[in-house]
Amino acid sequence: MKRFVYIGIDDTDNLESVGTGRVARGLGARIEELKLGHSLGVSRHQLLVHPEIRYTSHNSSKGLAIESDVELSEFFEPCIEHMKSCWQEGSDPGLCICEEAQISEEINRFGWRAEKELLSKSEAYALAGKHGIFLKELGGDGGGVIGALSAVGLRSTGNNGRLVEVSGIRELKGILTVAEILARSGIVAVQDENGNLLAGDEIIDSLDWIRPTLIDWQAILRVTRLVDDSGKERWVPAERAHKMTGERKND
Repeated sequence: MKRFVYIGIDDTDNLESVGTGRVARGLGARIEELKLGHSLGVSRHQLLVHPEIRYTSHNSSKGLAIESDVELSEFFEPCIEHMKSCWQEGSDPGLCICEEAQISEEINRFGWRAEKELLSKSEAYALAGKHGIFLKELGGDGGGVIGALSAVGLRSTGNNGRLVEVSGIRELKGILTVAEILARSGIVAVQDENGNLLAGDEIIDSLDWIRPTLIDWQAILRVTRLVDDSGKERWVPAERAHKMTGERKND
């Protein structure tokens, strides 16, 4: 019977390596290659930035949702092997794997708290143990288990994070209509920042960076109006417009 499996990873990189986002995207591809399930994309979750928290760039963790009909235990070794193959000196990776039935509001709340509070490894392990959730550190001081459990808690709400991997989004370049975006990717709708849906013939300047938001478990591209130097307005991805300082390496 098909069900959802959630996987969270965190702190897999250092300043010279590829980011955690690429590791997570590779993990999703590996899961599909092994026919363990179908990846529903990779989400980025922003956690607290604080002097007492070790992180490489922006302290974000990554979550995967997998539609699967295999036993949960079949995910453990392949995920561990992939994470170990990506290990970097100075990183403190953590891995969390669970199925939908193990998720409770307490797990969701841990993710919400990680966005605003300092949390501990001991608390993460105690909570995972209480709910029978697989949580494992894979190098360094293992601090990534906090972000890994948080990613599972946040992704499973269906309403948190930016999707850095959804079918087709990395091939969307240049000027596109809403209809083209929907036809060529896993994005299901395009809306402005007030939640109003855009018609299929509306023109979007992709800025070569399409990253939808997870809303009600669906990939929704949010767009905003940007005024260019000539005073002309255009629709652009809202996430990109807000972060014009440059793309983060782990996205």
